Amino acid sequence: MNRIRAQAWREHLFLLPVLSFVLLIFAYPYIRTFLLAFYNVSFGARESYFVGLGNFQALLRDLDFWSAIGRSFTWAAGNLLVQMTVPIGIALLLNRRMRGIHLARALVMLPWIVPSAAIAVCLRWMLLPRIGMINQILLNTGLMDREMHFLGSSATAMPTLILINSWKFLPFGTLLILSALQSIPESVFESAAVDGARGFQMFRYITFPLLGSMIWFVGFVAFAWNFNIFDLIWLTTQGGPGSATETLPVLIYRTAFRTFRLGEASAMAVFVAILLLIVGIVYFRVLTPKK
Repeated sequence: MNRIRAQAWREHLFLLPVLSFVLLIFAYPYIRTFLLAFYNVSFGARESYFVGLGNFQALLRDLDFWSAIGRSFTWAAGNLLVQMTVPIGIALLLNRRMRGIHLARALVMLPWIVPSAAIAVCLRWMLLPRIGMINQILLNTGLMDREMHFLGSSATAMPTLILINSWKFLPFGTLLILSALQSIPESVFESAAVDGARGFQMFRYITFPLLGSMIWFVGFVAFAWNFNIFDLIWLTTQGGPGSATETLPVLIYRTAFRTFRLGEASAMAVFVAILLLIVGIVYFRVLTPKK
């Protein structure tokens, strides 16, 4: 018995380097941010002052903070609407047996391998009026009758960014749903066909229910990923025009590195982490279908 316990201890000791590395890379930033949320920290100052819950109380009175929360949920919901419908259609097409299907599956991955910074800079220029090619294409095809500044208007900036961000997400969602589709036995579809199921009936009563658990999982991953998107928004609009696209990550960055209030920015980050944790618990424990 003692030899077995000694062997178990030795096995755990081998995990220590990996565990230390994970704690250093992932846990330390979270712990440091959590502690900073209780201090008044000025950027570059040598000393900081303990303010307790003062930063959180300031957030509760900050109208910009609550507006950013509303825009973050609008941003996440808009992205989910696109990212949970289009990948299903693409995955159904890619699941067919036809010539060139392997090339098509490879091409779908293109948005995933292009860096977000390159996408943001290119599309920012392409969407400009007068010199942007997207305006010229829409005018020449008759889809628009006048030039439009897509990222410079508060009415179109958010929808435009949602479409760009969803295009970037498409490979991830499509790949997961396609893998779930290919795990469904062919005999299930053959049995449904024998019973008379065709076309949309096959999708509604066979395909969609069997994809349910994967779609549900992708839904939460997409929500958390979209909620924390910062690079695309900052590199295209920096939260503008005005504050039309200023979501919580953008507001946190602006508070920390533009107005140098690190304590309040840390409090916002802690609030976001707790909010996403609550949403995740409710999503998986309460809203997840039991059967």
